[in-house]
Amino acid sequence: MTDSKTAMSKAYDGSPELTDNVADIAHGVNMEVYRATVPLWKRVWQHSLTQMMLLSVQAFCGPAMADAITGLGGGGLATAKVSNICTAITYALLAIGSSSVCFMGGPIVNKIGVKWALVLGAMSFPIEGSAYYCNSKFGNQWYLILSGAISGIGTACWYVAEAGAIMTLAPSASRGKYLALWIVSRNLGQLVGGAINLSKNHEKGVDGGVSPDTYIAFVIIESLALPFALLITPFEKVVRSDGTRIITSETLSTKMEMKRILKTMTSKLVVFSALWALWSFFYSGTWSTYLATYFSVRARALSSLVSPFFCIVGCFGLGFILDMKSLSQRRRAQIGLFTVVILNVGVYIWSIIMQVKFNHHNPGHIDWQDALYPSAFLPYFFVQTTGPLSQSYMYWLLSSFATDAQENVRNGAAFRCIEAIGQAISYGMNTQTTNNPLVGFCVTFGLLGAAVYPMIMLVNTTPDRIPADVVAEEQDAALEKIEHLKVSNQTPFGAPV
Repeated sequence: MTDSKTAMSKAYDGSPELTDNVADIAHGVNMEVYRATVPLWKRVWQHSLTQMMLLSVQAFCGPAMADAITGLGGGGLATAKVSNICTAITYALLAIGSSSVCFMGGPIVNKIGVKWALVLGAMSFPIEGSAYYCNSKFGNQWYLILSGAISGIGTACWYVAEAGAIMTLAPSASRGKYLALWIVSRNLGQLVGGAINLSKNHEKGVDGGVSPDTYIAFVIIESLALPFALLITPFEKVVRSDGTRIITSETLSTKMEMKRILKTMTSKLVVFSALWALWSFFYSGTWSTYLATYFSVRARALSSLVSPFFCIVGCFGLGFILDMKSLSQRRRAQIGLFTVVILNVGVYIWSIIMQVKFNHHNPGHIDWQDALYPSAFLPYFFVQTTGPLSQSYMYWLLSSFATDAQENVRNGAAFRCIEAIGQAISYGMNTQTTNNPLVGFCVTFGLLGAAVYPMIMLVNTTPDRIPADVVAEEQDAALEKIEHLKVSNQTPFGAPV
């Protein structure tokens, strides 16, 4: 209640962080005045879709390129073990970093802001690509492993800021489509990585790692994230497409922020979604090992190139379902969960069947001309859609419970921390099971089964409306009442009674 009063007081006083020369109330913006008084370039820059696109470009340049390298199978190296060790370290430190940022998330975000958290993270992106280049060119594996430590710490800051932003920027009725844009951008790195790799490693019979020049292209793309991070605008300046502002609360003391964070970590939302978070990225380590073990270099490249296409269709399809106005938010959450679970179950049953066959008869390195290629590749093709669907759905669900932007940051940090732990365990496990991905497939499938029941319990408590929207409407009503009292207490000549 204190936060609501503070926000109303700022709006009434014409505070620049809320009004920015725009005639508005606490949550809504007078769009006619906004268009008349704010230059076009600034309106475009402050638009929620523009900010989501800037964030999506960073996701493409950073995490997507990291996934593209992973999607080459063992990072494109001759053997998957060193790559898996490097990636495991990255996510272990990402988990530690996310934990630190989660417990200190409020003070950090409130002090430096989402923009500068993204900038700090973007600066660490090119380190991974350069390490793979040095390993491929000079064979110095120590830098590859060290890069996992350095980029893991730097990227943790970016991931937490990103999680809060993607759940906050979208208008209430378009969250599914906004998240689809982000998740597709994040996964298009596989397409670019596959195209780069295929253009340089398309000859039949080539075995081992990809060429060193491939990693130079990755480094260049990873470096482009920084200028786009610098273009991010603070939450309080963003105007959504439906004419609403983002609800932000006042800066809290460190002691109060710690209390809020502890409350977040023990909340029903985090506890019930923890297993889903652990599972949501767990598949990536096993599938990277699967590609490196059973596919030729050019077949890996082709797999990375074509896999994202169905992801685009699937993610936007789920986005439209989650944004259906004819259904309540709870009903959309239930339909979304059912869709995601059924698709994942089908993929994992297929994957386990294929791996059992490979355990009985090792196919060697499968090329795209081999008759076995379609049936061996298709499970990977579909998991590159069902995995992102699971992640997009979870962030949509988390944003359905938030009361303000700061709570989205705390929830996102908690989810990202658990998510990174799952990835670290997955890649660490695959360093010990390099020649038998069946263990990884079974563990991942088991985690999905364990995560479903808590998720059903959580989904069935989804509020029919986003709490942040309810708070905003209460603020608007209170401001209207204040304005009405202000007018009624003046004489017809405008002087106070």
